[in-house]
Amino acid sequence: MSALLPEPGWATAAGQVSLPGAGPGAVADRLLAGELIARYGWAYDERDRAALAACFTPDGVWQGVTMGRDRVDPIHGADAIAAWLAGFWPAQTDQRRHVFTNVVAGEPTGGSMVAHAYLLLLSSHDGTTTPVSAGPYRFTLGRTDRGLWRIAHLEAGFDAPF
Repeated sequence: MSALLPEPGWATAAGQVSLPGAGPGAVADRLLAGELIARYGWAYDERDRAALAACFTPDGVWQGVTMGRDRVDPIHGADAIAAWLAGFWPAQTDQRRHVFTNVVAGEPTGGSMVAHAYLLLLSSHDGTTTPVSAGPYRFTLGRTDRGLWRIAHLEAGFDAPF
């Protein structure tokens, strides 16, 4: 008999989730982290490749895992990430909506900050909206020389394949 998938708590067991502590300081930075995460979703859903690339540091990394088992090899560089993600758009004739919720961000340290969020991925097609997948995302953010936060490393987690 095979185990049911996904196993509850798979993201913590796989080392993807380790909730950061948060104190009373750096509230503005934590709000900006949530804003950046939302912008990433908006850029993808509105198929704005330039805005998508702008969410990442120039040397940013995107990688993914489904249920802690099936891994997507890392994509390196903001432009390469945006091009790779935009490569899915021709096959996606539906309207995707990346809904990020339960954002928690730790205190910034040394120009870096870790944030987690849940993704609820929705698809609308022919007048019907249905869930596609859900899962935990881990964002390691880096501060640019202009003081802005950008995604230095994104680990996308999915509770179900799609």
